[in-house]
Order: sequence, then structure tokens, then C-alpha cells
Amino acid sequence: IELPANPSTPIMNPDKIREVCPVCGSSDLYLEAGGYTGKLYRCKSCDYLGALIVEADEEMAKAIREDYEKEKYA
Repeated sequence: IELPANPSTPIMNPDKIREVCPVCGSSDLYLEAGGYTGKLYRCKSCDYLGALIVEADEEMAKAIREDYEKEKYA
């Protein structure tokens, strides 16, 4: 990823940011549980269950997916 020359310039386009799984990069997530203790998300692609999700643009999601595929078939 090439960083912008101006530090106040956003690295990702805010209009194209979406929530993705931190393990496989899929945006196919659903809320498993939520309430006073926080939210738990489940990924339909890799069965991840956790509170952490990543806000990513398509480039970052693609990088996560590629890394997941490389590790999966290594």
C-alpha cells in the first residue's frame, strides 16, 4: 500500500469501507450475540467467532483473503 504524501489524506476511501472477517476477509458476517457484554460476530465463510472485525476497503480485504488462502493450503 502506498501512503499518501499528505498525512491528513485518508489511506482508504471512506465510501468503500466495509466490515470484514479478520481471518478470511469475507464480508459475509452476522451478529451472533450482543448486549451488555459486547458483540460477537460469526463469519459464514470460515466459521470465525469473535468480537473483532476489520473495517477494510476492497484492497485490504483482498490482501486478507490472499493471506488466508496461502495459509489454508500451505
